[in-house]
Amino acid sequence: MKKIILLIISASLVMLLLSGCMLLESKRINTQPENNYTVALGLRPLPSDFLNWWFDQLKGQQNGSNSIQSKKPLKLIATNDEISNTQRLLIQPTSQNPNPPFSYDLRTYNDAPPVGNQGSVGDCWAYSTVESLESAMLVQLGPSGITTDYPFISDPTNPQLSVQFSAYNNFDWNILKNEAGYNLTYQETNQDTGGNHFFAFYDLVVRGVPLSSDFPYEESADASYIQWDPANVYWPQDLVKAQYAYVIPSAEWFYNNGYSYTDYIETIQSAIMTYGAVAVDFAVYSDFESDYNEPSGWVYPGPNNASDKGGHAVILIGWDDDWTYNGTDYGPVWILQNSWGSSWGHNGYWRQPMISESQYDNPQSIDNWQIEANSDGMYVPAL
Repeated sequence: MKKIILLIISASLVMLLLSGCMLLESKRINTQPENNYTVALGLRPLPSDFLNWWFDQLKGQQNGSNSIQSKKPLKLIATNDEISNTQRLLIQPTSQNPNPPFSYDLRTYNDAPPVGNQGSVGDCWAYSTVESLESAMLVQLGPSGITTDYPFISDPTNPQLSVQFSAYNNFDWNILKNEAGYNLTYQETNQDTGGNHFFAFYDLVVRGVPLSSDFPYEESADASYIQWDPANVYWPQDLVKAQYAYVIPSAEWFYNNGYSYTDYIETIQSAIMTYGAVAVDFAVYSDFESDYNEPSGWVYPGPNNASDKGGHAVILIGWDDDWTYNGTDYGPVWILQNSWGSSWGHNGYWRQPMISESQYDNPQSIDNWQIEANSDGMYVPAL
């Protein structure tokens, strides 16, 4: 069933949208050969001036220097206040981990979910959102806390939540700028047109996510729509919800607001340690999508005479401040987890260089394949 709810928000609306999806033919639980991939794209890039404006407004709201208010006409599903209240701007290292170590990897502590293997559906954004939540449960609650708070989860060391449900509850949107600010319209849809972290993380708070066994991952016969396929009529009784989502703005926003390179990098690092895997997005190039069965420690150094294929969303699970691979010293690198199955990269993972301090001081020099380039920001749920 195609679901549509139209929301027209006034010119004073403050909202951030995160776009991005790069899709490859695979499944979360492998039932087919992994090397037979088909590429589909779903990135809907948003204007950076709108996103930077949103971050500025959210910062002011949380500092108490301004208020974001709107009325709720026509019985719409949310006001801008209700949406912005589901987000917290994270612009400094957490008090729990103010000085991140030289290296860190969530896999070392069994705090990263299994590698996903998505189908030929535009739902990388749903994978990264749900996997970030699964990691958040492990990091913030631990198995004993998961058992206490969510007794319906049979294996608290490996919570498995429904990507299908998140992908089904997608949003379509449009942004227009006017003299007073920005005007956004959006509607709910299960059409496979790609998605974004903004709405997906909003859903984590207001709607929650059921178990993957209650809403199994399936590809619809009609590939243009996400299938509604509950396997358990009682699925609404067993939902995992976030209290809110932390948002880390882009490197450009940090720089323009007077923060240092170290402030930016350590904010991301401490978020991973404190809250779990962080959902990020970036541009994929043709030489990236073709990297299968790479050796341990493999680093993607950036595109080399390759074509830009579109946007993708994944989770960030760690870093190493000085990484050498195959005789090349790459300096500080991020560790990321893909959702294209375990045959891609090294068992589904890869490393790539962090931006340099000189790039940070000149944000326009940050390449779009680097996760710090996107003005969308990075997301992680708080439980």
